[in-house]
Amino acid sequence: MNKKGMTYEELLDELKSMRAQIVRHKSVTRELHRLDAEYWHIMKMEKKGALEEIGIADADTRDTRKG
Repeated sequence: MNKKGMTYEELLDELKSMRAQIVRHKSVTRELHRLDAEYWHIMKMEKKGALEEIGIADADTRDTRKG
């Protein structure tokens, strides 16, 4: 019977890798929640009419002047 297992060092390496993945996931989740909150705030402000129009340059001419 061939027993497949890990050495103590391999286990530690695997756990460190998993910890890094968990930390990254928490960071991404925090950012996602922040972006969601910003999106809903912007939508609420837009419904109230509190947002002013933003002038965007014409992509073809790269003209940044208004009007």
